[in-house]
Amino acid sequence: MWIKKPKRSDFRVKLSIAVVLGALLMFALFRLALLVLNYSVFDSLSAGEIIGAFWNGMRFDLSVIALFIGPVILLFNLPVNSVRYVKSCVLLMAAQLVIMAGFLVADLIYFPYVKRHIAEEIVQISADWGFVLSYMFTKALLPLLLLLFLFGLIGVFVHKIFKYRYVFDPYYAKGELTKLVVCMLFIVLGIRGHLGLGKPIGIADVYQYASSPAAAALTLNGVFTAYQVGRKGKIDIRSNYPADKAIANVQKMLIAPEEIVINEQYPLMRQPRSARSPKDINFFIVLLEGWHPYYVDSLSGNHFGVTPVFDQIVKDGVNFTNAYAVGLRSIFGFAGVLVGVPLVPGLPMFGYGLELTSFFRLPGAMSAAGWNTFFAQTSNRDSYRLCALASYLGVQDSYGKEDMRELLPYISRAPFGYDYDGLMFGAERAKIRQNRNFLGTVFTGITQAPFARTLERFDKYKGTTWDDRFKNALYYADWSIGELLKRAKEEGWFDNTVFVFVADYPSGGPDSDSLYNKFRIPLVLYAPKLLKPRTVRYVVSQLDIVPTLYNLAGLNVPYSALGRDMLDGQNASGRAAFVVDGENIGLITQKGAIRHNRREVVSEEKISDDFNAQEAEETLLSLDKAAYTLLKNNTWYTDEQ
Repeated sequence: MWIKKPKRSDFRVKLSIAVVLGALLMFALFRLALLVLNYSVFDSLSAGEIIGAFWNGMRFDLSVIALFIGPVILLFNLPVNSVRYVKSCVLLMAAQLVIMAGFLVADLIYFPYVKRHIAEEIVQISADWGFVLSYMFTKALLPLLLLLFLFGLIGVFVHKIFKYRYVFDPYYAKGELTKLVVCMLFIVLGIRGHLGLGKPIGIADVYQYASSPAAAALTLNGVFTAYQVGRKGKIDIRSNYPADKAIANVQKMLIAPEEIVINEQYPLMRQPRSARSPKDINFFIVLLEGWHPYYVDSLSGNHFGVTPVFDQIVKDGVNFTNAYAVGLRSIFGFAGVLVGVPLVPGLPMFGYGLELTSFFRLPGAMSAAGWNTFFAQTSNRDSYRLCALASYLGVQDSYGKEDMRELLPYISRAPFGYDYDGLMFGAERAKIRQNRNFLGTVFTGITQAPFARTLERFDKYKGTTWDDRFKNALYYADWSIGELLKRAKEEGWFDNTVFVFVADYPSGGPDSDSLYNKFRIPLVLYAPKLLKPRTVRYVVSQLDIVPTLYNLAGLNVPYSALGRDMLDGQNASGRAAFVVDGENIGLITQKGAIRHNRREVVSEEKISDDFNAQEAEETLLSLDKAAYTLLKNNTWYTDEQ
């Protein structure tokens, strides 16, 4: 007769579960301490938001627990017959818990100074062990001693008392395999933070669960933010330019006579001197993926013949012939156009920590003033985490490629989506909102390499070079814009809409390292019924768009941006474009341009004989230092008036 063997109780499983639950409890306790010790930061949160922060925070807590402790738990549960092996795994898990606790303690100490978790600081101090050791044995000495004492107790317990020894029994082989599979699932799903097919959870994803910076700060933890930023690599590029002087210089450059700084602790935060009311205007921003003026005939004098629609827009709109991108990646354009913030070297990217800083959120301000707001990108929702970042900026609805229907019988698959589908999707969102004004943004993607063939009628160039394939994609993109405008006219929302056509960064064009070539972009405000057509030749930047839309909308709340109204022609000769060229920074003016590595001028370009490179260097270092200081210290903007 077969007698079923009694189920064996495996201490490894119990200890593994206890370690995970203990780690989650530790993170929750530190989150509670963060709330209690910094209650003034979180007093605007409702009870429901606080509970939600603790509940959703476990998603981010579990991500780092699975990442670091998960593999050790997997090793611990292997059927290895060795007391030393088992003890080593237990000690390693204990060490990991102690190190995490150390990070959380450091985060508690750090948070009150800048009202955010440790982020880029972990990258910067990793190259300065002198500072680290000095800090450990001064301000962090007591927590350090307590953590070391705790680890010592665990070590004594494991070495002297812990006697567990595993003996493999073939009868339980199936159960052993099941445990290992469960461990691997815990690691994979824990790190990912969700069951979907997108990227693993990141800092920007917190805004899927938090509706404000305060709620986001309570949801996140210092271990998660430090890891997310630290894994991006070392950055050690610093400027010795005096911060106070830089901020004073930038205030003179950017703050208009009709504006006033309302809080000197936030020196770029200003608002109109006189009260005003919101205007009956819609805004439709089209972020043009990788457009270079070289391929637009009306901007270059070429005759490629692939931008007939945009050429008419240039003629009938406010065309800025001297417009420049902030950087050479899409995320730079996103941050510049929608936030008015440059991604300066030495600070984390948007989506990897910079969003922990408080910004003026133009979509959020317009939502509060009565506008409906939406964001759509033709690429997948998790591309650059832009949908999550748009939600952080206060956009009410955000969409990606997954939300759009394919409207035409395309020849090949476009990895970054189809512009016509995206613009028609945006037009549909605008139509739905006709009973109220709207601020909509559509980020196109067909002009991102590799270029997909769309329809045969857009195969204007038969070659297979990058240039020919780009021009064919551009031909289709231009037609798509025409269809957007046609639909706006047919549906009755064209006349009171300001269309903002701006590239996220320039792609292709002449093979020249000139800053003028590398960063120049198309930028047109198109609203024939609202803005008189004209050509503006002074220098403007993506950073100037937020102040421009702010004034066109007639907003009255405080705002902050490293730019000024593009339509304000006062002191036009003093305008300049700040750009980020890899680890270098640059300044573009009407008379010349310079590149700088924060120590010395790397290159100089003269357009006019009276170009003053020394004056340009002073301006560049002022803009860079002011942006770096205010962003790092979280004094860029505050909602508290």
